[in-house]
Amino acid sequence: MVDVRSIEPAVDIDELPDVWEPGQDLVLRITAELAHEFWNESGIPEDESVTLVGTVTCLAARTKWRAVAPFERVGDSWSAVVDIEVDGSAVAVEALVDAAVIGAGRTGHPDPANALHRSARLWRLPVPVKLPFERLGEAFPTSAVSFSETGRRRVPWRVDVAHDAEPDWGFTSAVRLYVNTDLSVASQILEGTAARWIYQAIQADIYTAPLFQLAAVRDGYSMRMIAEYADSDLTSFAAFGAHVAAVLGFDLEIALRLASEEPMHLVERAREASMFMTEEG
Repeated sequence: MVDVRSIEPAVDIDELPDVWEPGQDLVLRITAELAHEFWNESGIPEDESVTLVGTVTCLAARTKWRAVAPFERVGDSWSAVVDIEVDGSAVAVEALVDAAVIGAGRTGHPDPANALHRSARLWRLPVPVKLPFERLGEAFPTSAVSFSETGRRRVPWRVDVAHDAEPDWGFTSAVRLYVNTDLSVASQILEGTAARWIYQAIQADIYTAPLFQLAAVRDGYSMRMIAEYADSDLTSFAAFGAHVAAVLGFDLEIALRLASEEPMHLVERAREASMFMTEEG
C-alpha cells in the first residue's frame, strides 16, 4: 500500500493534483506484508533478514529517492514500512513509486560460494504506482492559500512560476495562480463575482509570468529546442509560452527577447491584450 503522509487530511493518490502545491515536500509511506507462503516459495528461513526497498522516480526532473526498512515479525505476520521524503521543488508532472523485497536469493548453484545472491530481488510491484502532480487539459491551475502563512506578500493574488521550471515541464507543474485567502476579495475571485478589471489584471499576469521564466532559462536552450518542445507536446511549458506569445501578437523568440530586454513593454502589451481597465473590457 502506498499513501501520502504529508497532506492533511490524508488524500488518495488520484486526488493529489487537487491539493498539492508546487514546491511542497511530500512523504510517501509504502507498507508491505509478506504472504505466509513467501518463505517456502523463496526457500528462505523465517529467521533470515529481508528488506523492503521503496523508490520514487521523477522522469521529468531526472531525480530518484530511495528508502529501505527490514521486515519485522508481529504475531504471525511479517511487515515493513518505509517513508520516502520527496523534495517538492525537484518534481514535476508525475513520479513513479516502486517497491521490492530484497534478500539472499537461492540460486541452486552446486558451488556453495555461488549458491546465494545476497541482494536478490525476491519480489517487486508488477507495475509502478503513478503519482500525478498535475491534471492535464483542465482549467488554469489555481490554489487558494493564506499568504501570511506561506510567506507571501499581502496582495490579492500572485502568479507563481517554479524557479527551476524548464521548457519540457508540463505547464500546470510550472505555473500556478495563488489567491490570498487572507483577503475578503478571495471568495469573489474564486466564485467569479469579482470586478472585471481584477480578472483582466490576473490575465495580464498570466501572460507575462511564463515568458519571464522562459527568458531566464533560455541560455540553456536554443530557440530551436524550445520550439521543438512546444510543437511536440502541447501541454508543455514551452507550448504554453508559445501560445501566450501568439496571444500578445509576437512569435516566441521576440516575446522572450522583450522579456529579457524590454520587460515593461511586454507588461504593457499584456495589459493591452487583456483589455485591462478599458471600456471595451
